Amino acid sequence: MKHRISRRWTVAFALVGLLSLVLSGAAIAAEFGSGDIYRLALGERVNDDLYVSAGEIFIDGVVDGDLYAAGGYIEVNGEVTGDVVLAGGGVVIRGVVGDDARLAGAGITILGTIEDDLFMAGGGAGPGGFAFPMQMGSRSIEQGVRLGSSAQVGGDVVVAAGEGNLNGAIGGDLFVGMGTVSLGARVGGDAEIFAEQFSTTDSAVIAGQLTYSTPNRVDGVNQVADDVQYQQPVQPEASPNVIVGLLGWLLRTVGILIGFGLLGWLLLRFVPNSLTRTADVIDDEPVSAGLYGLVGAALLIFIPIVSAVLVFVAWLFWGWFWGMVVFVFLFGTLALLWMFSPLATGLWLGRRIVRQSDQSVSLLVAMLVGVLIIVVLGRLPVLGWLVYLLSFVFALGGLIRLAQGTHKPAESAPTATIGQV
Repeated sequence: MKHRISRRWTVAFALVGLLSLVLSGAAIAAEFGSGDIYRLALGERVNDDLYVSAGEIFIDGVVDGDLYAAGGYIEVNGEVTGDVVLAGGGVVIRGVVGDDARLAGAGITILGTIEDDLFMAGGGAGPGGFAFPMQMGSRSIEQGVRLGSSAQVGGDVVVAAGEGNLNGAIGGDLFVGMGTVSLGARVGGDAEIFAEQFSTTDSAVIAGQLTYSTPNRVDGVNQVADDVQYQQPVQPEASPNVIVGLLGWLLRTVGILIGFGLLGWLLLRFVPNSLTRTADVIDDEPVSAGLYGLVGAALLIFIPIVSAVLVFVAWLFWGWFWGMVVFVFLFGTLALLWMFSPLATGLWLGRRIVRQSDQSVSLLVAMLVGVLIIVVLGRLPVLGWLVYLLSFVFALGGLIRLAQGTHKPAESAPTATIGQV
């Protein structure tokens, strides 16, 4: 059972990476696959797009369409006529991909053919580090990206990783951002290399221009390409300009205030009770709201544990889709509560300040006064996090007291001088 749980969580985290790669949005697929081990055997054929989530995935047959797969280990030995989008701990392609390949994994190995473009995001420690092999069940996966000598890519190749070796044939351009890279590929176009450590082998040939950026110039690169350009890495300024820094601080602060202002205006315009009722609770019972908020914030420590259990239960009984829905809902709700808390607390704080001046202003102006104080104090280098935390605590406490249904507005609360939006 412990082994099965481990694999389910491996697939869950891999799905997060897969969803970030699918830029075209959700699609309706004709074929789905799941389980601890999924295998499209040699001789089998899927005449449509194939979507798979499993602990281990083996594609030995033919997918006449696109392949979207997420798992602990993914191996493509057959043929995919369309695109492949793969995310897992280990990814190996020995077969043929008829279009683009977008791959994300700790360890990625390409030994087959990619007819069009190849995008890889892999692991590895880079210079001076050590990346431990990842254990996926009984399989040990070496981190980094590897384009084997038998690999052929018809289009461009874009690589981001900690370390790796790039060999084989690349028909288009090559763009690399890595910690450590060894280049032995035959590149039909230009190549741009950004790395901490860069080396070439005797098989490396670049038909176009080679541009590389490393801490120091690399010996032997002039034999790889006729046109070689070296770019010195940009060094950070030793003493930043105080005026520029202050201006940037002010601009970011104004930007945050504008964002809160627009969001607050929308809420006050269409759902005013979402802010005013919470602010009323804090105004009438500041001590009670603060105490309830502290208790609620303390209990939030257990949210990751509770969320993990709920996501796993949803995954176990209803499948990976509903597991991801629960995950997004739980953490999305917490993020929205944190983001909206300065609006409710700012409205409460702004109204108290306005009352002291005996002025009649709109709810929006009162809220902006309070939010301005929170944003400015929240931009302080050391105490900023405490300001936002207190804002969150009071807003959370107000919501808890409101949800209890026992709060009664204070009859003496001087709110009549505050106008509407």
